[in-house]
Order: sequence, then structure tokens, then C-alpha cells
Amino acid sequence: MYEFRCPSCGSLTTELCKLGENGESLSCPGCGHKGLAKKISKFSSPGVKGSSGGTCSPGCHGNCSGCH
Repeated sequence: MYEFRCPSCGSLTTELCKLGENGESLSCPGCGHKGLAKKISKFSSPGVKGSSGGTCSPGCHGNCSGCH
């Protein structure tokens, strides 16, 4: 899952796509503009405080008993 922002209207959308896809072929659900910009989501960034992974280190993999 990746988050994309429309460069035309600023809308955010979440899409399931293959690793390496950059959003050029995606269209904005709000205004129809083709070509969205991929955002880095906190959800997909392990080790970032406030993400769904908590404050774990990148090597933690969800088992936080050893890193806190």
C-alpha cells in the first residue's frame, strides 16, 4: 500500500501497487489528473515514532519486547 498525492488538486489516495511503481499511470479520484506523486507514509516506515510500528527499531519486526 502506498499513498499518492495529486499534483493538480492535492488530494491524497492510497493504492495497492507493485514495488517500484511510481504513480505515473494512476489517476486522481478527485479531479481525474493522471500522474500521481508517491508519498512516504509513516505507516510503511518502521522505526518512526508515531507510526503504526510504534517506536520500535527497524530490526524489531513487531516483537517489541526486546527493544523497549
